[in-house]
Amino acid sequence: MRVAIVALSVLALTGFGSTMAQAATCSALVAETRNDLSNAGAPTSHTRWQDVRDDAQRFVDSHQWNGSATRKLQSDIQNLDSTCAA
Repeated sequence: MRVAIVALSVLALTGFGSTMAQAATCSALVAETRNDLSNAGAPTSHTRWQDVRDDAQRFVDSHQWNGSATRKLQSDIQNLDSTCAA
């Protein structure tokens, strides 16, 4: 138990844990955006966050009537930008 606490403390002090968590979060956001694109009728085969983000942006740009899928993808784009680009 003590070893685990020390290991977590080292991760917190070095910031390494936050990088790992950020990567997991970015990965989850990519998966969510890919799913949202598929639900909107625009599936993507891309897996890199930048490519998935660009596909979502193209969908938003070509569907400007602000439907629920467009609003969801706009949110996904903002989340990808703020989380994955950091």
